Amino acid sequence: MHPKKNFCPKKENSKEAKLIFNVKSYQDKRNLKAELPSAIRDISNFKELLSKKIPFCFVRFSDGEMEIIKNRFLKIKPGETYFRGKKFKNNYPKYDSKEFNPSKHSKIRHDLLETAIKSKANYFKGIPTSHNTKTKDRDLMLLLNGGLDEYITFSDLLMNSNYGYFRSEILPLFKNYVSKYLIANYRSKPKKELKNFIHIKIGDNFFSNYETTKLNLINELKDIPKQSLIVSSASSMSNIVGFYIYNLRPDITFIDIGSSLNDLLRLDFNIRSYQNSYFKKGIKSKLSKLNPSYRIRW
Repeated sequence: MHPKKNFCPKKENSKEAKLIFNVKSYQDKRNLKAELPSAIRDISNFKELLSKKIPFCFVRFSDGEMEIIKNRFLKIKPGETYFRGKKFKNNYPKYDSKEFNPSKHSKIRHDLLETAIKSKANYFKGIPTSHNTKTKDRDLMLLLNGGLDEYITFSDLLMNSNYGYFRSEILPLFKNYVSKYLIANYRSKPKKELKNFIHIKIGDNFFSNYETTKLNLINELKDIPKQSLIVSSASSMSNIVGFYIYNLRPDITFIDIGSSLNDLLRLDFNIRSYQNSYFKKGIKSKLSKLNPSYRIRW
């Protein structure tokens, strides 16, 4: 692994970002072409790790995390999103509410940057890529990571074109774990494959009491049995708690599931296009799979 440097991006620098593709900077890594993440290969690797109960951690850096890293104001509430300095309509439920204010929440950004910079064996970072037109965010994350390595993958690895595989091949492996924990909104009512998970509840907008929420989660999880499985649907807290817990307990597995299993939490789940494609039938479902953003690409 390359040594990491403290880095606080003031703005995206395309010249700096391009440097990460210089093969000379990867002299201690595998061939660049062989290292490019593959949606199928990477999710198949997760299947193997889960099948053999080999501990690992997977955290996702999506739009919200990237805005925080860039230190930009972000607010999501039912009906309205404030993102990149603009206001948009949304159909998000209340449990997706969050607000990041750079003047108030610098500690959240500090911790999130740490999760982006630090490296560890089997600590996988899912980052935005070209299929969601986020190549600048991808390049920024690679810069923070110190380059491309075998633990960089897609933020949408368990979603979009991989969603069917995730539901049919990955989800059933959760039952192989004796000790299982779920970090999710307090409204969640886990069922089916998540029914026997110990539910650790969090509120709607943890940003307002970030330190308390983080410490409570870490204290609750730091002494769990070896070879436990933790799945988390907790926005940016999944990144931070996943990193800290896996650093303390490299004998457990932590998976950031995002909103991918909201149906098993009995929460509104049909607000993501990939979920509509999976659960609904008909021409609209088929057409949505033709959208360029559906197929996961580097």
